[in-house]
Amino acid sequence: MSYNVRKDVALMCHKSKQRRLVLCITLSMLFLFMVFCPLNQSKAARTNAVVIKIKELANDIQYPVITAGIKNKNVKNKINQSFLNHAKRIKKEDEKVKEQYEHDKLIGIPGPYYAMTKPIIRYNQDHRLSVSFLDSTFTGGAHGNTYEEVYNYNTNNGKRYHLDDIVRTPKQVDKVNRYIKKQLIELKESGRYDIFLDEFKGIDTKKDQFYFYKDGFVMVFQLYQIAPYSNGIIHMKVPYSVLQD
Repeated sequence: MSYNVRKDVALMCHKSKQRRLVLCITLSMLFLFMVFCPLNQSKAARTNAVVIKIKELANDIQYPVITAGIKNKNVKNKINQSFLNHAKRIKKEDEKVKEQYEHDKLIGIPGPYYAMTKPIIRYNQDHRLSVSFLDSTFTGGAHGNTYEEVYNYNTNNGKRYHLDDIVRTPKQVDKVNRYIKKQLIELKESGRYDIFLDEFKGIDTKKDQFYFYKDGFVMVFQLYQIAPYSNGIIHMKVPYSVLQD
């Protein structure tokens, strides 16, 4: 066999080895993908999130519907009904203010009046679901008004959480109040917000709005509650560690 022939054979063998190596690497990557992808999906499933679809009851009046992720049909229906009821309430309010505008426009009041709502999924894992409804209304004046109402549910049993389910004792209330006051002072001193420090009298565990996040809960301060309208609705995280002794 001549030198050139041997060289060509060696080159062909080398290229064949390269192709086999590439093929082996490709097959290995495909195998790893097939093995670990189900693990990742299983990990996502373990977050215990529900599947949600946003529906529209009327123009600019939306609400969420849980379509999967809750085995107990009664629990799913109960939570979904509360969301639908909220949307129906805003729709009724919208019809009421629109009717009022038909009268008010005759005396030159600018409009149109409206009521609308938009849901935001704040938290959805660990069998806990937090849904905020941003309810906006305009009935004349310089600007409209927005109120954030939050629905917090245990998706296992349908229980609706209230703040006193999380902040349970007077001692914990005091800890949360001191933590929030400190954060408000820092916000004011930073110049980011024009906080009304004297307006914060402490949390109301029966009425105040909140929602969950991974490491704690978020307090919702409505328009004008602790700051001017221009600062909007203020959200403040409170870690669970604040509640601990």
